[in-house]
Amino acid sequence: MAELGLTLRQAREDAGMSLSGMAKRTGYSRSYLGNVETGERQVTPELIRAYEQVLGDTLKRRQLLLGSLGVLTVGTSDDAAVGIAHEISNTRSRLLTQVQTSHGTDRTIASLVARDTPSIASLTKWSRAGSDVLRVNATGILAKIGSPIVDNEAVTVLRADGDVRTLYLTAVLARVLGLPWDQAYNVALSGAGVHDSEMLRMLTEELSNPYDSGARWCSAVMLYRSRDEDPAAVTTALLGALKTEPARENLRAIGCALAGVDPLTV
Repeated sequence: MAELGLTLRQAREDAGMSLSGMAKRTGYSRSYLGNVETGERQVTPELIRAYEQVLGDTLKRRQLLLGSLGVLTVGTSDDAAVGIAHEISNTRSRLLTQVQTSHGTDRTIASLVARDTPSIASLTKWSRAGSDVLRVNATGILAKIGSPIVDNEAVTVLRADGDVRTLYLTAVLARVLGLPWDQAYNVALSGAGVHDSEMLRMLTEELSNPYDSGARWCSAVMLYRSRDEDPAAVTTALLGALKTEPARENLRAIGCALAGVDPLTV
């Protein structure tokens, strides 16, 4: 947890704010914040929100707080996922607006709401309106429901919403390739591919991830961007995915990548 505290400290110092100033603005004691920033105390979602409210969205502070701290998630336990699922079933989105949830948390939530039509309707609505955190979280859960129809809804958001796409792609790159969040974010934002054979191999494997249609779409996009690294391997992976991909929008992305066309342009 120490690196999370260091990220908070970096965000605070980048803003030119003293520890005492942060304590006054957040209502936490100076000693408590100091212990959190040095890793002696655990970072909590509530504290993340407090820092974000004080520091705002300038520079890259939002990415730091949604990213390196986002892997902490609203909660990585099943209990947290159950709580979020309960909120969704009651058409409340409060927990989904706090920090970007993890792949594992999204999968658990998806398994709990998959057969609840009103919950799917709420998530679909939230994926298209609200804060970027809410939109990406709702999209992430929809992408793990396991329904080709819902998959198409999630991928449509990724194609159309640049902010959601960047955050989602960042999460996929961080999880699949093991990149630090800020590095994954820069790759996602730049539109660049990868130039490492092992990373390319991991992306080809993610292309067949049965649990996350959004990650499959992101992999197709990244393979298109990385096709010059190993054209034969990319083509083989994309052709294989055509045989198993159930979602229409993902098939569209795979077909574009095979044809040498940017999936974002079609």
